[in-house]
Amino acid sequence: SKAYLRREVIVWGDCVKLNYGQKPADNPWLWAHMRRYTLDMARAFHGFRIDNCHSTPIELAEYLLDEARHANPNLYVVAELFTGSEDTDRIFVQRLGINSLIREAMQAWDAREMSRLAHRFGGRPVGSLAVDCLGEPGFFTDDAHGGRREHGVVAPLSASLPHAIFFDCTHDNETPTQKRTMQDALPNTAIVAMTACATGSTRGYDELYPRLLDVVHEQRRYAVINDDSLDAVGIGRAKASLNALHSEVADFQEVHVHHESEYVTIHRMHPVTREGVLMVAHCAFPGASEHAPFASPRLYGTAARFDFAFRLHPGDPASKGDNDGVLRGLPCRLEELDAPGIQSRSDDRGQYTELQLSAGFGPGSILVVRTTLVGFKPNLDWKIRTCANEAVSGLSLGALSVALYRCDAEERDTTGGDGAYDVPGLGPLAYCGLQGWYTHLRRIIPSNDLGHPLCSHLRQGTWALDYTAHRLRNHVALYGELEPLAAWFEERWDLVRGVPNFLVPRYFALTVHTAYQALVRRALELLPGPVVSSSRFTVQLALTSVQLLGHVKSAGLDPLEKEEKAVCSMSAGLPHFSTHHMRCWGRDVFVALDGLLLATGRFSDARAHILSFGSTLKHGLIPNLLDSGRYPRYNARDATWYWLQAVQLYCGQSDEGLEFLQTPVARRFPDGETFVEWDSAEAFSSSSTVAELVHEIMSRHARGIEFREWNAGPALDSEMRDEGFAVAVGVDFGSTGFVSGGSRWNCGTWMDKMGSSEKAGIKGVPATPRDGAAIEIVGLQKSALRWIAELVKAGRFPSDRPSSTITYEEWDRLVQQQFEKHFWVPLDAADDAAHNVNAAVVNRRGIYRDTSGASAEWADYQFRPNIAVAMVAAPELFDTTHALVCLGKMAAVLAGPLGMRTLDPADMRYRPNYDNSDDSDDPLVAHGVNYHQGPEWLWPTGYFLRAQLVFLRKVVATRSPALGPDLTRHALRTVFHNLHATMVNLKHHVTNSAYAGLPELTNRDGAYCRDSCESQAWSSGCMLAALHDMIQLERDVHEALAQLA
Repeated sequence: SKAYLRREVIVWGDCVKLNYGQKPADNPWLWAHMRRYTLDMARAFHGFRIDNCHSTPIELAEYLLDEARHANPNLYVVAELFTGSEDTDRIFVQRLGINSLIREAMQAWDAREMSRLAHRFGGRPVGSLAVDCLGEPGFFTDDAHGGRREHGVVAPLSASLPHAIFFDCTHDNETPTQKRTMQDALPNTAIVAMTACATGSTRGYDELYPRLLDVVHEQRRYAVINDDSLDAVGIGRAKASLNALHSEVADFQEVHVHHESEYVTIHRMHPVTREGVLMVAHCAFPGASEHAPFASPRLYGTAARFDFAFRLHPGDPASKGDNDGVLRGLPCRLEELDAPGIQSRSDDRGQYTELQLSAGFGPGSILVVRTTLVGFKPNLDWKIRTCANEAVSGLSLGALSVALYRCDAEERDTTGGDGAYDVPGLGPLAYCGLQGWYTHLRRIIPSNDLGHPLCSHLRQGTWALDYTAHRLRNHVALYGELEPLAAWFEERWDLVRGVPNFLVPRYFALTVHTAYQALVRRALELLPGPVVSSSRFTVQLALTSVQLLGHVKSAGLDPLEKEEKAVCSMSAGLPHFSTHHMRCWGRDVFVALDGLLLATGRFSDARAHILSFGSTLKHGLIPNLLDSGRYPRYNARDATWYWLQAVQLYCGQSDEGLEFLQTPVARRFPDGETFVEWDSAEAFSSSSTVAELVHEIMSRHARGIEFREWNAGPALDSEMRDEGFAVAVGVDFGSTGFVSGGSRWNCGTWMDKMGSSEKAGIKGVPATPRDGAAIEIVGLQKSALRWIAELVKAGRFPSDRPSSTITYEEWDRLVQQQFEKHFWVPLDAADDAAHNVNAAVVNRRGIYRDTSGASAEWADYQFRPNIAVAMVAAPELFDTTHALVCLGKMAAVLAGPLGMRTLDPADMRYRPNYDNSDDSDDPLVAHGVNYHQGPEWLWPTGYFLRAQLVFLRKVVATRSPALGPDLTRHALRTVFHNLHATMVNLKHHVTNSAYAGLPELTNRDGAYCRDSCESQAWSSGCMLAALHDMIQLERDVHEALAQLA
């Protein structure tokens, strides 16, 4: 123990510290001897008191207590522990299993310090938030029964101080007479008795011994006290009442401590029934006054009745009390005081009971009254918790989105009424639904932060209660199934309005928690995907599907949609992309669709989005911005390929299967080329099947696409130069077969930041044009070609040729043959010639190029995370060895704490911190032009994790017989460990995010970016898809291992 080095060990005349060493082998006889002694004591007594625990070697104490508990498993251990550090105290408590730490009331030097000790060891504050509100649906793996999954409520433990045993006086303390005054013995012990912890005392305290006894050398005998005279000795009668009261109110775990001049007031209250006991003590520290100022307590909404009151008076001061060889206490007189005045009054805060202390309530007095809340329903906790599941049982996912989420703009768009609730001192909530409240409550509840601005606001009035029920009423017209939930809230708020204001935060939190958990359970019932309930993290991600899909009037899936029909559309991200034409993005929807809709079992919503975007096919392209189909914009080369991938995935995973390809789709632009108004007779006047749309896309790309955007000019895009409105996409069948397009004046992929700063000279200049053949588009193209070629062979596709010069099978083969040659950058420069590499512009080797054939050749060789998309979509394109090398480079160079760096840090254009308000003249960062030049985006992380799984699967599939089961398991565990380690930060973020989602991006090394969307659809969707792949791969590999074994 450090106590020896610091010379803090107190040397007592009757004891000596022995040299035990650190383990039994250091002194076998001594350890064995003390073990026998400890076992004898454990069998004889119910508990141990460890003196000077901090100066006892912790290894010795740990060993002896472990042995003692073998003999007496219920051994109660209290310890004297004065380390001077709460952190060190916790180490002793945890390692030794100490039940209670000894705390001493006699250490207080005045009434204020006495109240502080009572508050610290007294219990939870009155009106504390229910700790079981921390519980969430979850499961644990029961290893004792074959790893069976057991479902239940999982609740984290809230932090607390080590439990105290609070002594009014110990055998080491000077008596009240020595340290304070004799009269203070009564208020001191009353304050201790009113704390919600274990309590203790020492022989002679109740008898009022005048001095601390020398327990080693004391020769006098204790006075004999008969049972029938116990009450007449010292403070015995009052102490008996206080001890009985302490036992009676053991379940009254909520405590309010108040200090005023020489008075300490303690109010104990039952957390459910709200019965209470109020004690007022007039402390008698030296110099105490008979008439110290004290404001009569006002108990709002509370009735009170008198229980008992005492005052301790000194006796004959000439008597020493212990001069006849017998230990005796000081002479005294214990007076029973009259009941206080109990008056019922009212003011602008409502009805209250006022206590007026009786005459003679001087130093050394105590008063105890019983309290009850007027009109309070003792079953309020139970009532709040009932019928929530029934109230939400009929809710659809759209109604759940309303009840749980809805950002400010969505709420105003849909109802035209109030937006997000604004809490004074806190600001507007992230969501109008319960998640907005729950985000704050889940932080307030563990620390019981009743001083939080939200709790203060709830105590000031019932506005938050009114808002919660009223906004649900506003949505009932569209979602009639919300009526029972609105009524459920109204019934409970009526009851909560009747409780005193200091209890409103508790019952508000309990009500919100109860409804929130019921809504989450209902959502999980409607999200049957296999990945959803596999972990808490997947549940959180799956709920973003409910969060990001909802009905808003300004952004549906069909311009002819009827107002009374609540169709859900996907927001690209909240809160930035919530309404109007900026809500529904082609690439974002279909990048997110696999995880956010298919993995969660939302096939009808996936189908609706595929068909809606398919209906707007124009120039062979799926729009970048849907705008409900009114005025879609076609400035994306990649959205079309993500749509094709979504069609393929939907056919592969839905019950509809390939029959979906025969679904007719009304065409927003009947000829696929000419603009017509959405409400004209021509609009939607013709139709095509999904298969025909797929074929049209491939044919238009094969023939070449070239057009100028409709309504080109400042009204369409105020930042773009005129040249940028010209869109060109084509295929060079004479060389690579890659889809290629774009120009230096537009940006047709997801890296679409357009320069806007005139000061920096970059207005109308794309930061990342990525013209040529972008690697992710080539991967998606290959995936589509492979699938279509298979459909042609099966006779399930309308044509075998995208053009007269080539078949789908031939096109697929051409891309396969040319990919490595045009994208791989070899580790060895000697191999450059075989891969069309210009060594002069190579920045990093062992990677795949970002583009092929860009107008700026150096841009081809930039190292970006888009590689992972191609790896997942078309792994057959990649040489497995090359892919593993590249994945290693991506992990080392591009992978950040949350997202993927969008550019190699070694690149001269790398600028990792995105600030859209940057008004400098730096052309590399002005107006946030570096959006995709280093900031760490989260959605590619999902693809990066999936790519690792894809190539793990390939390695295991091709080498398992050679590797054997053990090495295969090792490879699986290693990759899965790396994947889970990557997800730790993601789990932490989604748990602590006010928006309960994964963000769009972060700045350097995971730093918060204020301009990022707080919850982005493709961030969550790609992570869900990765988790889905992990689960499936784990199953497949275990099956393979079983066969190998």
